[in-house]
Amino acid sequence: MGCGGMCGWVKLSRDIVDTELWREVVPFRLFVFLLIKASREERVVNGFMLKRGQYIRAYSKLAEDLGYREGRGEKLYSKSTIKRASDKLVKKGLVAVEETAVGTLFTVLAYDDIQDSGFVEFFYPSFRGTEKEPSSNQNGQKSKPYQEEEKKVEKVKKKNDDGPREPQHGGQAGDARVAALTEKFLSLRGRGTTLSPSDMNAIERVAALQVPLEQLLLWMDEIHAAYASQSPGESISSMKYYEAAISTKSRKSRMKSQPDSQSLKERILLLERQGKIEPGEGDGHGQR
Repeated sequence: MGCGGMCGWVKLSRDIVDTELWREVVPFRLFVFLLIKASREERVVNGFMLKRGQYIRAYSKLAEDLGYREGRGEKLYSKSTIKRASDKLVKKGLVAVEETAVGTLFTVLAYDDIQDSGFVEFFYPSFRGTEKEPSSNQNGQKSKPYQEEEKKVEKVKKKNDDGPREPQHGGQAGDARVAALTEKFLSLRGRGTTLSPSDMNAIERVAALQVPLEQLLLWMDEIHAAYASQSPGESISSMKYYEAAISTKSRKSRMKSQPDSQSLKERILLLERQGKIEPGEGDGHGQR
């Protein structure tokens, strides 16, 4: 019997017990459940195309899925409790949620990164000063995923050591922009220097935006301050969170800078249709 893209296994890191999410029972259980249930490949469910890392389910059904035993009885969380847990996962940048006609679509963000490198990004110790120990094989060599991540981190660090150069917009983002954004992200995150592939890709995409570097750094400070005001003592752990917020700010900024596209003639015709002026009055040739 086929498993419809649900076969296999998922990784859990030992560092998971050191995270804040570990102490939040319902959000933690919901996230692990979504991670386990997320589709490993593209497939159709109830006429809806699911991509890798996605799962579709109603909140009422999730309440049943996460039911638990207490004493001799079975208990269920309320639908509102599941919804609040989902909102927390969205706020932490762990999942994205979209309502559809056939249920709520959950997307586990950076699903491939989690399966390739464990919980390097999402379940990073929040209060420990030491870095995560690299995984090794039986010969004492670092595992391939860790080696690849280490190479990428070294590449970013090398860019930090290079002299600042103002990049040309378009094409590859300048080294100076990538380095400055990397330094800002690590500073705001406030722990460790390890970057996941997801973080580095998001930094490069932000660096490539047609926005001055000074403005990007200012927006990151604003986004961090807004997040901290809602979640005291916490910091944003994923650069994807900054990327989404910066994209929104950039789009709003462009809209404000664009002149009113409605021509004078169009405004006059609108006023005539609304009966606010007589036909011909607005063109300067009306009868006096």
